[in-house]
Amino acid sequence: MQHNIIFFGTSGFACPSIELFSKHHNLIALVTSPNPSPAKELAHKSGIKVFEPLNPNSRDFLKAIKKLNPDILCLVAYGHILSSEILNLPNLASINLHPSLLPKYRGAAPIQWAIINGEKYTGVTTLLIDPKIDHGDILLQKRIEIKGSETFGELEKILSKIGASLLLETIDNFEELKPVPQLNEETTYAPKITKEMRKIDWHRSATEIANLINAFSPKPLTYTIFRNRQLEILLASKSATQGDAGKIIKARGTLLLGTNEGCVELKILKPEAKREQSAIDFINGYRPKVGETMG
Repeated sequence: MQHNIIFFGTSGFACPSIELFSKHHNLIALVTSPNPSPAKELAHKSGIKVFEPLNPNSRDFLKAIKKLNPDILCLVAYGHILSSEILNLPNLASINLHPSLLPKYRGAAPIQWAIINGEKYTGVTTLLIDPKIDHGDILLQKRIEIKGSETFGELEKILSKIGASLLLETIDNFEELKPVPQLNEETTYAPKITKEMRKIDWHRSATEIANLINAFSPKPLTYTIFRNRQLEILLASKSATQGDAGKIIKARGTLLLGTNEGCVELKILKPEAKREQSAIDFINGYRPKVGETMG
C-alpha cells in the first residue's frame, strides 16, 4: 500500500531514503534547510516538491503542508526540532530514522561517538517521534559490526543505506508493528562535536587518538602542529610500537607517532594550505625526522 509521505531531511545521510521512497511511495514533498544540501539537490533532480522554511514550526508552514494531507512524516537528518502540531499532522504517524541502537547515543553525533568510544557494534533505529529528542517508542532496529578501521564518512554511508531499507520496511509494515518503549536507564548521549575536540592530544592512548582521527574524517578533521603549521589527519590506525608522546618514531615507509600508550600510524594527511596526501608522499615532500615533535 502506498502512503503519502512528507520527508524532512538535509544531509547526505537522508539521500538513500529519499531515493528509495520516491520509488515505493508517494513522496509528496521534501522539507529541508534553506542552504544548499545533498537532499535538496537530489529532490530537485527527482522532481520532488521542496519546502525550505527558516522556521518549520511557523503557522504559515503548518498551513502549507496541512493542505498536502500526509499519511506519514519521515525525519532523517533534518536538523530541527518539530512542534507537536507538526508531528500530529499526519494521518498515521511521524517517524524518525536515527543512526544508533537507541537508547544508546541519543543526540546530534551518534556515528562519531560510536567510533570515538571504540564501540564494537552500532546500527540504525526507526522510532515514533515524541517531544523529547530521540526518545520515542522503537519500531525496528538493525545492528551491524564496527570493524574498527572505518571513518565517520565510511560508516555514515553504510548506515544510510541500511537505514533507508529499514525505514521502508517500517513504513510498509507499520500497521503490524508494535512500538516498544525505550529503556531510559540504558540511555547514553552523543553531543555535538566541538572545535576544541579537533586538536590531538598525543598524551592519550593510541587507540583513543586513532578512533578520534577516524571519527572526524572527512569532517571536521583532527589536527596537530608540525613545524609551526597546522597538519590535519584524515586516516590513522593504532600500532603496538612504543614511543614518546608526540614524537616521530618512524618516518621511512610509514609514519609513526608516539602516544602515551602505543603509537599511531598516520596514513592520510593534509598540510596547511596543501592538498591531502598519503603518508609516503608526506614523507617524501617534508622529510620528517625521527625525534621531531608534533603537538
